[in-house]
Amino acid sequence: MLTMTLATWLLAAAPPPADAAVRASLELQPVADDRLSLALCFKGSGQQVRFRLKVRSSGKAGSAQTAQGGTLTATATEQCPLRNRLGIADDSRVEAELQWWIDDAEQPPILRSYPADEVDVDDNDEPQQIA
Repeated sequence: MLTMTLATWLLAAAPPPADAAVRASLELQPVADDRLSLALCFKGSGQQVRFRLKVRSSGKAGSAQTAQGGTLTATATEQCPLRNRLGIADDSRVEAELQWWIDDAEQPPILRSYPADEVDVDDNDEPQQIA
């Protein structure tokens, strides 16, 4: 009985397998002529995730910048701590930059823009997976 308890405790204390990753997804999608949908989502297997998202918009009417941040424990169920709709004008440009950390290890930033640049920093549209 003591062996089973010890084995269970050791399994619980073991680090996640090397193939266990955190998936981060940052999307800027048009939903109407004058609206953008912004979604930031994470999926993982128990890792502690800290994030800071900066959103900048600019156009003829001026410019604005906001920043939001937080922490969460990434689980197998996708969590989306930020889901917003942004109003935009025809000449607007919106840039979103995600800075994030997994278990206090800094990850490469994720950048998105609307309208989309010819080449984004991570030019594929797939979510990033970082172990």
